[in-house]
Amino acid sequence: MTESQHSLRRRLDKLFVPLTVGPTLLWIAGIIVYPTAKLLWSSLFFTNPITGAKEFVGLRNFRRLLLGDGGSLLNPNFVSFTWHTIVYVGFSVSISFLLGLGVALLLNKDLKGRGWLRTAVIVPWILPYVMSGLMWRWMFQAQYGAINGVLMQTGLIGNKIAFLSDGTLAMMALIIADVWVFTPFIIIILLAGLQNVPEQLYDAAEVDGASRWSRFWNVTYPFLKPSILVALTIRIIFDIRALDLVWVMTQGGPGTETEVWASWLYRTAQVFNKPGEGAALGVVMLAVTFGIVAVLYKIFGETPYES
Repeated sequence: MTESQHSLRRRLDKLFVPLTVGPTLLWIAGIIVYPTAKLLWSSLFFTNPITGAKEFVGLRNFRRLLLGDGGSLLNPNFVSFTWHTIVYVGFSVSISFLLGLGVALLLNKDLKGRGWLRTAVIVPWILPYVMSGLMWRWMFQAQYGAINGVLMQTGLIGNKIAFLSDGTLAMMALIIADVWVFTPFIIIILLAGLQNVPEQLYDAAEVDGASRWSRFWNVTYPFLKPSILVALTIRIIFDIRALDLVWVMTQGGPGTETEVWASWLYRTAQVFNKPGEGAALGVVMLAVTFGIVAVLYKIFGETPYES
């Protein structure tokens, strides 16, 4: 190879990383870095709802968000809607994860019709969230809803229940709908993780006389941790920013009994035309999400038997 060819090869080698990594970095900057920076920047401004003029206010939007108009005590709306979000996300994610894990373990066995079952379980997840919300709203409807009809027919209740007119029952309805929609996603992710567990390890554990729980904890769980990390991370992110189901089913009602962060953000930024305060809430949601993901990575981030 001549000297000129060597020189050309060195120049091409230097360009290899920018040409291959550059488009990815631009893509990340376009869909992550820029929107995040825009959100942070918007949270520092007050927008006049009439003229549209923007005024730099620093951290005032965050102060109003956390402390309210009084400025001395915690904003009661922030406390209340944070609690609603914790209840909604906590119960929805926990129930869907446990159900998803159980179904995934079942579908991982050599069952007759397993392929059809695997296909059937994903149907709720592939439906548009708005359609799912409308369906569950009709099912929980007080006068002609299917759930009231079934309960009345079976004699479990004597009078029809207005599920969506009671704060506790409305939150329960949201959680049920959310679990129905997202459990299939958990099943798919965990089932994929179960395929990576070597069958020889199960055989060895069975020969050693290990119980079913011992085999799950010492064989299945370590290999399932990366899948659990992915499933819980995406699941929690979806629920923290969940607006579709909440808005379609209850719009945060009755009153504000089911108002969560996502619906509060939408109401603040779009309905009340306060984009700065909405952006401030978006920053808080983003920070909390990053914190939760960091904790999840700390718990489930190790690869099998890494430690």
